[in-house]
Amino acid sequence: MISSPLYRGWVVLGITVLLFVFWAGIGNSWGTTILCLQQDEDFPTSSLALLGAPLTVYYAFKLSLSSLIYLALAEFGLLDLRQVVAIGLSLMVLGLLLTSLANGPEFLVISFGVISGTGNGLVLLSMFKVIALWFPWSHRFHVLTTSALSNMMPLGTAILNNVNAQMCSIPSLGWRWAFRIYAVILSTLGLLLLLVYGNPPEEVSNGQCGYPTDKKLDFLEKPPWSRRSTIALHGVWAVAICCKGFAFFLPFVILPKHVTDLGYNDYEAAYVMTVLGIMGMIGQMFSSFVGDYLKGKLLVVSMVAAALLTLNNIIAAYSTSLTGAFVYSAVSGLTFGPYNAGYYAVINEIMDGENVDTLFLTMRFSTGVGATTGPYLAGYIRDVTGSYYAVFLSIASCFGVFVLATTTVTFINKWRDLRSVELMKNKITFE
Repeated sequence: MISSPLYRGWVVLGITVLLFVFWAGIGNSWGTTILCLQQDEDFPTSSLALLGAPLTVYYAFKLSLSSLIYLALAEFGLLDLRQVVAIGLSLMVLGLLLTSLANGPEFLVISFGVISGTGNGLVLLSMFKVIALWFPWSHRFHVLTTSALSNMMPLGTAILNNVNAQMCSIPSLGWRWAFRIYAVILSTLGLLLLLVYGNPPEEVSNGQCGYPTDKKLDFLEKPPWSRRSTIALHGVWAVAICCKGFAFFLPFVILPKHVTDLGYNDYEAAYVMTVLGIMGMIGQMFSSFVGDYLKGKLLVVSMVAAALLTLNNIIAAYSTSLTGAFVYSAVSGLTFGPYNAGYYAVINEIMDGENVDTLFLTMRFSTGVGATTGPYLAGYIRDVTGSYYAVFLSIASCFGVFVLATTTVTFINKWRDLRSVELMKNKITFE
């Protein structure tokens, strides 16, 4: 029978998932928002690069700079996790309200990019840590619960892309009222989360959770990580995730404009994004459910998924049909599933469960570096060349770098396993 504290953990997880899904829809529908902004009288001459700048800054603060702010707060012990979540939610709501009043790209950079980005980053970091406290690596559903924070996000993308398109087509509403409505919904979800937040335990054992403990024990005594190897692995992981940040977020930005460039209308572009969102949700949910059976192999699964995404983007660069756009969205969405389902859990496999917190912060910061350069660079390439051909090839290249980097990490871990066997044999011989 599930105990009361654990029940609260599942409730907190459920509300957090709803909040993350809703906010992911707002951020990942920026490509559709750009189409709305181009029809606004306050943005008559704004280039795609300028309209993509708010999203660039948003990713910078959400994924990178907010990590530094969080690290500083944790270092000085000024606030607990609940207080950090409250501050983050307040900034997210404030950013949306100010965005609805924007009269130029520069205003959007501050309101949506800086304010909302910082708030969202603080909430994400805090809640991933909270859920990991309730459901640690040894827990039966660690992968399921930690990946649940992100595996429903594509649903938000699918819904809000269409909501944005529909509201933009109604003169009495428009994108400004959309952001005001989003602020009200977000504040409601945030208040509910804070009310049920409770006090997450510092450590929850499998016995306390009511699940049987794992009978499998690791008898291999692995060599300790040296300072040099620790720094090197953090560097390799940072490069891999930087490329992942660049390659993962760009399709959500460029696809709507790419489809209209091919001669199709805004509604067809929204349908393409809907397919991307729905298939992404299906892929991530499936991977989330089977992820706990793949513990120890999540890094390899991510590597294979990235290889498929490399091929998919190469093909997309030469595709000019609406059918091709739908196929690209479907394949990308499904493949994003295993690529992202182990977003947090995979960190436990990089250094055998060591340095999880620093690797997670490294991942967040590096993702921000990649995601920050993506939207602006894509807009600049589109303004100069008139198409996204080179952008798709750059996405493919970044996925290729991720494959190379994760292959390196996998080989290092395999070498350590072999080294551990040798140490065990020597120990037995000595005894």
